[in-house]
Amino acid sequence: MADEIGLFEAMHTQRAIRYFKPDPVPEELLTKLLEAASKAPSGTNRQMWHFIVVRDDGLRAELAGIYRRAGRNALPNLQWLQDANPRILRSATHLIEHMDEAPALLLACIEHGGSTNLTTGSSIYPAVQNILLAARGLGLGSVLTTFHKQYEDEVRALLGIPDNVETAALLPIGYPAEGVGYGATRRKPLDEVTHWDGWTQSD
Repeated sequence: MADEIGLFEAMHTQRAIRYFKPDPVPEELLTKLLEAASKAPSGTNRQMWHFIVVRDDGLRAELAGIYRRAGRNALPNLQWLQDANPRILRSATHLIEHMDEAPALLLACIEHGGSTNLTTGSSIYPAVQNILLAARGLGLGSVLTTFHKQYEDEVRALLGIPDNVETAALLPIGYPAEGVGYGATRRKPLDEVTHWDGWTQSD
């Protein structure tokens, strides 16, 4: 297990990891990810989240197959990345074809009353971010993906998910492959995205 790191180091170096070693992830570490998720905020603290951890080889292959079909459908809409950021396109394409190589697949789900919206998402995505940060802290890799939602009904049927529960994210979990790791992230400068006391543009 990786040495413990500070919160801000985790936030500043937490990257999308899409290449994994085949080594199994100990249940103890998966439990730590889930414990971190359970500490996230949710609307009125209702904690309507559920987490499905898929380790069974057969189920993992079926879920990865659904993700592969969905990802291939989405790839034509991602070709703009070929010029903007070809590394991300290569990485995303790799995950589409190799999702089953991650030793664990984690589905973050949320209960709802018949429909979902942005507000519903606000009660599950903080938990997803906690999982990503905890993975970083434990030396594990992951990435938030949603391509599978094109086939939400198939995913629900495969895993026996009730009708009043929606999947919000599919996260592959594993140790980063050789040559793949965390590091400083590149983001827009704050002065491009921050507005003080109203929507004002900086010069």
